[in-house]
Amino acid sequence: MKRKKILQSTMLVTLVIILSKALGFGRDMVTTAYFGRTAANDAYVSAYSLFYLPVLLFNSCISATLIPLYTEERERYSLERSNHFASNAINLFALASLVVSALMLVLAQPLVNLVYNGFDAETAQLTAQLTRIMVLALVFNVTSISVSSLLNAMEKYIAAQLTGFPLSVCVIAAAVFFSGRYGVTALAWGVFAANVLQLVILVPFLFGWFHYYPVMDFRDKRFHRLMVLALPALLSMGVSELNHMIDNMLASGLPEGTLTSLTSSYRLVTFLQGVLIVPLTTIMFSKMSRHVAENDLRGALRMTRRSLLLLALVVLPVVAIGAVLSEDVIKFAYMRGAFTLEDVWATAGVLACYVIGVPAYGLRDYLSRMFHAVKDTKSPFYVSCAVVVLNVALNLILREWMGANGLALATSISSYIGVAIMFVQLRKRFGRFGTRRTMRELGKILIATAVCALVCAGMNTWLPEATGTLRVTLRLIACTLVAGTAYLACGLALRVRMLRRLFGLS
Repeated sequence: MKRKKILQSTMLVTLVIILSKALGFGRDMVTTAYFGRTAANDAYVSAYSLFYLPVLLFNSCISATLIPLYTEERERYSLERSNHFASNAINLFALASLVVSALMLVLAQPLVNLVYNGFDAETAQLTAQLTRIMVLALVFNVTSISVSSLLNAMEKYIAAQLTGFPLSVCVIAAAVFFSGRYGVTALAWGVFAANVLQLVILVPFLFGWFHYYPVMDFRDKRFHRLMVLALPALLSMGVSELNHMIDNMLASGLPEGTLTSLTSSYRLVTFLQGVLIVPLTTIMFSKMSRHVAENDLRGALRMTRRSLLLLALVVLPVVAIGAVLSEDVIKFAYMRGAFTLEDVWATAGVLACYVIGVPAYGLRDYLSRMFHAVKDTKSPFYVSCAVVVLNVALNLILREWMGANGLALATSISSYIGVAIMFVQLRKRFGRFGTRRTMRELGKILIATAVCALVCAGMNTWLPEATGTLRVTLRLIACTLVAGTAYLACGLALRVRMLRRLFGLS
């Protein structure tokens, strides 16, 4: 019964995320169609990266710690006590975000000059202007993160996933209706409006179970404990985004449009993560936190093992197909308006180098959540530090050799190394938890994935190249169906246990 409920929750959350990400996909289509690979678009994506940096830090801090501590308070004491703790946390985080907003308003131009020192004066000035507009919404964003974490802790997963819709709607509306008059500045105001709307959408879901207390207690020991756990979590939960920001920083000296290629490719990667990985990790983190609160560590480890195999089973073939068909994916996603065939060629290689790292991004985030559930934020923090340092080193080497493709590839390589280190740490911390059996099943999935990639490459070579949305779509569907069928057939022949269960064969 529990498995069925988890599956139903996962499917519902996945459906909402698919709709949200599909709309986000449309948002990226619209912005690239209106602005292409131009300096104005580079300024917009750069400003959004600067705005997203404090968002990322707050999100890592709040989501990694508030859920397990709120769950612990609720399970061991009462809902009233946990709500009092959460209210204080919300208020203190909101105050901190206001301070950060004020600093970024004052220091926007120096920050841009420091981070994107390859920009010319006009692009740098535009980036600072857009940043100042966006950071006005930081307090709304941070409060939304806190509320979303509480909703996840109460297993109200769908409500917490609705925040993706306002961003897409507002930015699309800004591009379509206001970019002609205000240019790229309209997109920044769209981001501001979206962050306000996110909080407005979430508040009604608190009615009936959450009582808000207007308290601001800096001496609350529970909040002190949250901050002790949160400081190491700042990096460990946001290392993928941080690496992408580093990629953008090092790309500012490359040819015009490089930042747009990196961001457009990375958004497709986050789309894959959102659809394939986020639903499972969101639900399982709350479930693991409850297991830990009930001192059922064995149950948490069993859930982790099954989840990792499920992630591999679903994600690996999608990654293989996406890497092989990266050019067609970019054509389908962005080739319209100001985004030309030359832009497709420049972006497809970046996408291929990013997409091969998707399994590592997902596994690392999931393993980090496993450590956070047992209130160990230091272990993933140390791994994340190593990953960031390694990514910078590889970026500097591969950028000279491969340009933007090298920046993306460095992120993928460093992520896989981080996952390997985390597996070693997990075994040291918790001992054996079916590692041998898990690796045997993973090996079978990898073999099936290799077959899938070879078949997809063969189809890609055999079918004629296509242009135009309809023809590209048909080509993608044909290659995906044949390669996916080969993956399933090989997996069943190798007797992959989870796949056989899916087809009712065991």
